[in-house]
Amino acid sequence: MSAVVEALARELGSVGKALHNLSGKQWGVPTRCEPMTVLDLVAHVVRGADRVVEMCSVDPIDDEPQKDAVTYFRYDADAEGPMIVARAQEVAGETGDGAAMTARWDARWSKALMAARTTAPDSVRPTVFGTMHLEEYLKTRILEVTVHHLDLDDAIGHEPHPDARALELTGDVLRGLLGTDLRPVGMDDLRFALTGTGRADLTDEERAYLGPLAEGFPLLR
Repeated sequence: MSAVVEALARELGSVGKALHNLSGKQWGVPTRCEPMTVLDLVAHVVRGADRVVEMCSVDPIDDEPQKDAVTYFRYDADAEGPMIVARAQEVAGETGDGAAMTARWDARWSKALMAARTTAPDSVRPTVFGTMHLEEYLKTRILEVTVHHLDLDDAIGHEPHPDARALELTGDVLRGLLGTDLRPVGMDDLRFALTGTGRADLTDEERAYLGPLAEGFPLLR
């Protein structure tokens, strides 16, 4: 069984547990992914489950992949951002409330994990940004779920607690985007996930040892 799928499953399970424990008011709390509320944020992440199912439902492509988990994220965030928010808010509006969204989370991600577990990880399949090996695409979903798990924890006042392997895989994608490994100089994967995605600013000390690389932060938005 793919270690990537199982890391995704653990991280999804942790988020799902948190969702089942949210109060009604917490679903309307704003997140640092403005202008999304918790409900909007969860709606955005649930869309990833549908994409996994769609990806696994089509025939594989007999060709080399066009993208991997790193190059997938090299897109125009300014152009895509408003559309991503609009789609999330549309899904949130259609779903209704927190209880319905939690049920949607459980059902959609359960279906996605089942599809991922029964599909060859090295098969090449279409995504919105080009063809990819399934396992590489699942790494992009791990990054999305892990980073937005951090956003959820921040919104509801919890200490961040992502799955260790999911956080490491998130760091691997960010390391690919940056082109170097910052762990030897003291930036762990949690700090890297926050600074690399613009959730936290680089300190003066971090900027000093990054040098010109600091100008590339955030690596993702």
